[in-house]
Amino acid sequence: MRSALIIISVSSLILGCSAKPVLPVAEPNPPVASVQQDVTAHQDHPITWGGVILETNNAENQSEVLIISKRITSSTRPIESDQTLGRFIAKVDGFLDPAIYSEGREVSVHGTIIGKETRKVDNFEYLYPVVQVIQHHLWPVRVEYYDGYYDNYWYGPYYYHPYYYHRPRSIQKIEKH
Repeated sequence: MRSALIIISVSSLILGCSAKPVLPVAEPNPPVASVQQDVTAHQDHPITWGGVILETNNAENQSEVLIISKRITSSTRPIESDQTLGRFIAKVDGFLDPAIYSEGREVSVHGTIIGKETRKVDNFEYLYPVVQVIQHHLWPVRVEYYDGYYDNYWYGPYYYHPYYYHRPRSIQKIEKH
């Protein structure tokens, strides 16, 4: 009885701490690479993708955002990594300010696949899946900071070694637009 109570309390604690998705997650949610292989098979299917903005262009009634796709977390935030799942174009109704939706910002989109476009990436013809966005979320800029304390948990606060104690972390510059 006591072990069952412990298991239930631990599992509820774990479930309570899981990240709630900011956007609805499509089921199934195929990756960009599989959609690129056969866009017509995925036409009009919902997706939830995330990535890093390459470029934002505005037309009369719609904005177009070119995005490098990344894997997303359970909260639908793109995972910071050098791995890419491909590129896609997100079409958003209305105006998106290119100064805010700028290159390098992380964004997640939920929408439907409406087609494909072929554009050049340098001299390479690249097939972009096109998504009509229903909802999107622009994520805050990630900031690394130096807290002035050592990173090594093994040694106590009175252990002094220059490598462990004075190892600075990089600070990302934040520009306000």
